[in-house]
Amino acid sequence: MQTLLKSAFALLWSLLLTACVSTDSLQLSNAKGSNYVVTGKSYEQIWKAATVAMGTDMDIVESHKPSGVIKSKVVNGTHGKVVGFFIQPAHASAPRYTINIVSRWPLQAPNESDGEPSVWEDFRQALRSQY
Repeated sequence: MQTLLKSAFALLWSLLLTACVSTDSLQLSNAKGSNYVVTGKSYEQIWKAATVAMGTDMDIVESHKPSGVIKSKVVNGTHGKVVGFFIQPAHASAPRYTINIVSRWPLQAPNESDGEPSVWEDFRQALRSQY
């Protein structure tokens, strides 16, 4: 009985350890997640709106404006879920910008990722609220 209990505990512990997802697993990918195009806005406006969106119900854990990357961990919602927001190109004078939003949740297969519609909506709202 004790051996079975120890085995069950070891299995539970290993599942808990693998349930955590690192923001390192989030990469720019036009084939994964959700892609959007933004025109008529400056890089500065897009960056500010992205920062607002990625801070809504999430903690920003990585923010690198020169490369157009923001990564967050969800704090209200799916425990352990991480979201990446990628802006391309990452410079001020582009006529259009491509936004790639990628999310991963615990126990998701390594080659899978999702978009995050709520982040896009928060981003659009923040972008509209700017003057």
